[in-house]
Amino acid sequence: MTQALGLFRQLAFGVFVWTLSLTAHAGYPERPIQIVVPFAAGSPPDVLARLLAEAWKRSGFADAIVVNQPGAGGSLGVAQVAKAAADGYTLAIAGDAALVVNPSLYPNLLAAPLQQLAPVSQLVVTPTVLVVGQDIAVRSVAELVQLAQREPGRLSFASAGAGTSSRRNGELLRAVAKLDMIHVPYKASPLLDVAQGRVTMFFANAATIAPFLADGRLRPLAVAARERLPGLPDVPTMAEAGYAQVDSLAWFGLVAPAGTPADVVAKLQAESAAALRDPAIAQRLDALGGKAVGSTPEAFRALIAQELPRWQTFVREAGIQAD
Repeated sequence: MTQALGLFRQLAFGVFVWTLSLTAHAGYPERPIQIVVPFAAGSPPDVLARLLAEAWKRSGFADAIVVNQPGAGGSLGVAQVAKAAADGYTLAIAGDAALVVNPSLYPNLLAAPLQQLAPVSQLVVTPTVLVVGQDIAVRSVAELVQLAQREPGRLSFASAGAGTSSRRNGELLRAVAKLDMIHVPYKASPLLDVAQGRVTMFFANAATIAPFLADGRLRPLAVAARERLPGLPDVPTMAEAGYAQVDSLAWFGLVAPAGTPADVVAKLQAESAAALRDPAIAQRLDALGGKAVGSTPEAFRALIAQELPRWQTFVREAGIQAD
């Protein structure tokens, strides 16, 4: 009888704590939310964060403050968020580089993203476009490869960081086509140097190149995606150009510190998915070459778990090191 009474009290206390937890989070959010963007202002994830913040304000969900903390290919800001209080008031827009590639390159910052972070939602997928400057005398991937083969060691490819899609696709092309090219890492955007011919080529985020294409400073050769972009219907995919393996997409999602309450994560996911369904935001993302996703936390976690070992192997075999 005494044992049964003790068990009853434990169960009752558990229900009390669970109920108290729900009550504690029912009013979330009660103060502004900080969204950390681990890249510079004006970058695709920065634009995404500000669209999300605007949508949350319009819907009455929350006021959000966007804070830019670039560094280490997107890992620095994300790692800082991983150490924040797990209360739903400090979030990050984290990209594929920080979550599935950079753990092999910057293990001191974020070695185990699935243990250090709570995935909320994969927000958007955006392809990269292989571009060259107007003075590079090639008009197709085949011509670029032929030029690199004729002049080994002279051509170069830029990247925006060790783990970024620009680096991955550059390395994939170099490996698949067996090219001798120089890698040139950049801490800021390399688009001006590519346009002026200081570096031969760059797999640029589709969201960043429109002004350079409009005035002819850059020439697009192919899209690293499974389908052609609506905004560049005449530009073939890398698969159509004969290099289907070069298809590493950039994507960005919302993450919180590990241990963030499940009901808070669920609320953030629901509000983020609703924002992405807003026609104005969908149109803006489409113009930037991005595709809205708005996945569940479970689907986002599964994606990270699937991609981590793939890119760990790639980093090791390609001999990529932190810049």
